Amino acid sequence: MLKADGWQPKAIMMWMQLTTNQRPTLTDTREARRRSPFFGKKKRNGYTWQTSMPARRLGKHPNAKIYMWRRIILVIAVIVTLSFAGKIVLGFFSAEYVSLELSGNMHYTDVQIYNVLGEKLENIVIDSEEQTADYLKESLSYLKEVQVVKHVMKRVLTIEVTEREPFALLGVSNISQAYMPNVNTLGDLSSAVSTLLNGDISFFLVDSEGHVLKNIEVKETGQQRSEGLPEEMVILSVVSKELPRVGTTVQSSEVQLGLELLKTARLQEPALAAQIRIIDVSDFQKIKLQIDALPIPVWLAGDALESGLHHTALLLKQHKTRLLELIGEIPSARKPYLDVRYQDTLYLGGYSESR
Repeated sequence: MLKADGWQPKAIMMWMQLTTNQRPTLTDTREARRRSPFFGKKKRNGYTWQTSMPARRLGKHPNAKIYMWRRIILVIAVIVTLSFAGKIVLGFFSAEYVSLELSGNMHYTDVQIYNVLGEKLENIVIDSEEQTADYLKESLSYLKEVQVVKHVMKRVLTIEVTEREPFALLGVSNISQAYMPNVNTLGDLSSAVSTLLNGDISFFLVDSEGHVLKNIEVKETGQQRSEGLPEEMVILSVVSKELPRVGTTVQSSEVQLGLELLKTARLQEPALAAQIRIIDVSDFQKIKLQIDALPIPVWLAGDALESGLHHTALLLKQHKTRLLELIGEIPSARKPYLDVRYQDTLYLGGYSESR
């Protein structure tokens, strides 16, 4: 029992201070929370939720060094591989051989195609296969299809081409000429060519689509064939103020009509087609054919090619002799012709009114 002798208030104050000093500080509270198994978790509706995780310190994983060395080795391998591939690509056309596979009529040789490429080979790595193919077709008029394949690892360039085949001779004149030979030139193609050469006319070799392959210089030599004129090539005569350009396709309706006539004749009347020498398509309603079997031109209509060819072939097969006799009996004929433009009628015209 304490005595109230004056020191009691002091003792009470000391006890209160001691009690206050024994309370946990803020640091002690945080340390206790960190050690608690529920540190970083919150309770919501009776469940414990994880709110945070202590971050793992970098480099503390036991295999951290192994992973680091693996990354370094991988980066080095990628760099070496890219360098090796770049060296192959950049040195691709230092190869001495280029594989060329040709198909078609073999007009161009491997050396000719390789020479046309020339300095283009240095840029072919950058250019696409399509650009290289277009370049070849623009430079070589006979090329119809070009497929380019690059084998970088083998350092080989494969070029497969399909060439165009000559189909007819295109004779272009700026004025209408009397192209057809007269009665005295039966079966004489040299005289027919002479008639053409008397006018201002230029010759071009074309394929079945009208693509101009090359320009042909024809000179009369006095022989059976004129110099420079391809053997057994049909002459397709048209009138135009502009000459076609080599490597382009002639789109005029007259040229396409003449090509269609020749293709139809070769398909349906091959015997007649073998005798055709000149086709004049300057007039759609009066297409003129010069054939070996007759000394006079044959007239066909542009909208009745099949029937006209059939009637002409049938006439030559059944009445060729009689037709030649009839022409020979009338020496005063003036530019005679055989008109087969009508379906059921054949007309031998061009004679004087007195006959």
